[in-house]
Amino acid sequence: MRKVWAPIVNRRHIYEVTVPASALGELILAVHEAAGQSGGPSIRRWRYGNVVGISTPQVHDLALATVHLKHVIERRAIAAITVAVHSKIAVDVIFTLDNTVASAQFRCATIGPEPARGPEMALAESLATKTSAALDAHDIATEMSCGNASATD
Repeated sequence: MRKVWAPIVNRRHIYEVTVPASALGELILAVHEAAGQSGGPSIRRWRYGNVVGISTPQVHDLALATVHLKHVIERRAIAAITVAVHSKIAVDVIFTLDNTVASAQFRCATIGPEPARGPEMALAESLATKTSAALDAHDIATEMSCGNASATD
């Protein structure tokens, strides 16, 4: 039998910021701060190519039922929001919790045929980086990672 190797397509990055479970509240506040919703610094300057964010994102609650329809979540999802900077550029932030860690997963919010949503991934990376920095500023140990998920997530 001959094996046929093909490139992996329809993969999207998932950015994740993980903290101890006891710091879940601070994690949620840091995500809102990163999105410029708490009076903190704005995320205005996220970039993708020659596109620069110039407005404060809108944050909307996202029902957990919708989360489970759009994404495959390994840990227990306890809350979710959507951070939108444009009708076609949005990131779902899913907060998960288990016995030892809490995390915020930053995932593309739109579902479409494109294998990668560049502007959305730039926004997700910016949100994750700024969330991690906000937590570090409050001396909360964080771990930021980037993994892959299928486009159907």
